[in-house]
Amino acid sequence: MNKLNKQMGSLLLTALAGVSIFASSVNAEEEYGIRAFYGDRLLDRVVVIDVEAMTLTDEVYTTGVDPYPVDQAGTLDKVYAITRSSNSIDVIDASTLEPLGLIELEHFPRSSEAYNATLGLQLVTGVDKPMASLIDVENDVVVAVVGDSSLVYPIDYGGSNATGHPFWFSDDKFALIDRGTRTIGMYQVTKSKGKRGGWKVTLLDEVTTPTAVHHFVNRDLSVLKGEERFSYYALSEGAPDQGISPSVLKYVLEDNRLNLVGEADLAEEGIADMGSHHADVHPDGKVMYVGSTEGNVYVINMKKMLVIKTIEAGLGAGHTTFVPERNIAVVTNHKDTFISIVDTIKHQNIKNVVVSDESINGEILQSHSSFVHPDMNFFYAFATDNGVFYELDLETLEVTRTLPTGGTPLQGVFMCQGAECENLM
Repeated sequence: MNKLNKQMGSLLLTALAGVSIFASSVNAEEEYGIRAFYGDRLLDRVVVIDVEAMTLTDEVYTTGVDPYPVDQAGTLDKVYAITRSSNSIDVIDASTLEPLGLIELEHFPRSSEAYNATLGLQLVTGVDKPMASLIDVENDVVVAVVGDSSLVYPIDYGGSNATGHPFWFSDDKFALIDRGTRTIGMYQVTKSKGKRGGWKVTLLDEVTTPTAVHHFVNRDLSVLKGEERFSYYALSEGAPDQGISPSVLKYVLEDNRLNLVGEADLAEEGIADMGSHHADVHPDGKVMYVGSTEGNVYVINMKKMLVIKTIEAGLGAGHTTFVPERNIAVVTNHKDTFISIVDTIKHQNIKNVVVSDESINGEILQSHSSFVHPDMNFFYAFATDNGVFYELDLETLEVTRTLPTGGTPLQGVFMCQGAECENLM
């Protein structure tokens, strides 16, 4: 379908990864409250929603092809539309919704949600090549590129993306996850001295992984022999055809080396039906939830690196959104019509709530991005394949409002501008 046909289709149809809300650091003439920005690759557009009013604010058509994630540009009042079939990123003003131009890349972009506030750099990884680019968000300029410019064809569970999600270990170290070679590279970036400035990027270490890694989950602080150190958790997606279970890998940084100190396999049986792409840390900081495609969520003790419980969810169990004030979590089931509500004290499913009809566009049924309102009363996400934004009442656990937008909005970011934003930070 060409761009014109996609736009016409949108007009006929119109009557959202681990996502947070960000308060804008730029004042606009008109405060827009809470807005959701989702990429819709079916119609090559960014869908913009007024969350509290549950109305479609606008749709911004991209120059690049296949917008998938939409990420905030640092803490600025603009977003990056990650167009996965183009060597560029569309930049959009979050207030006026006017296009601000393109950021040209040496690779197709995969994700760009990793912002380093100390350096003012945003890390974007590649979808066709195992590469990463560092972007100066003030000027929307690529200041450094690392990785291999060769095309790769990963074979593990997570699909064809050349890299995993971008991730910063610290203020000066970041990860480049190469899914094709099953490796993780750790790079250090420093500001060059001299009048002209510039950036220097150095490969410090590279480690192999059991299967392709999707993302790093979190880091936590522990004390060993009187010394503080951070632990980092990476999700190895699994390789069903090779009988390799998905697992969580635990690393620590020592002497600029990434050392594996633990691994928790999700299962020993039924691996042919498994595959995982996302893990989320429980509010208690002691366990994490890991969804798997066969329909289970595995609860992992992060200290012992063992599965301590299995929660039944839906097919394609993926992201878990915790609501600590209510001791519940919402599990997104990408291949099912319902979300699963989990009691996070007992670690058990308490209800499945239908949010989507069956597939009509061949896309995932539920979005990668979701949002809990700061009053902790409502959860928002997209029934992606059906093109419907929905609101879930967290008290009654029922869908209360829906907004049909058409298309297949997949992944995005929620931003806030106005007086109410002070309560969101």
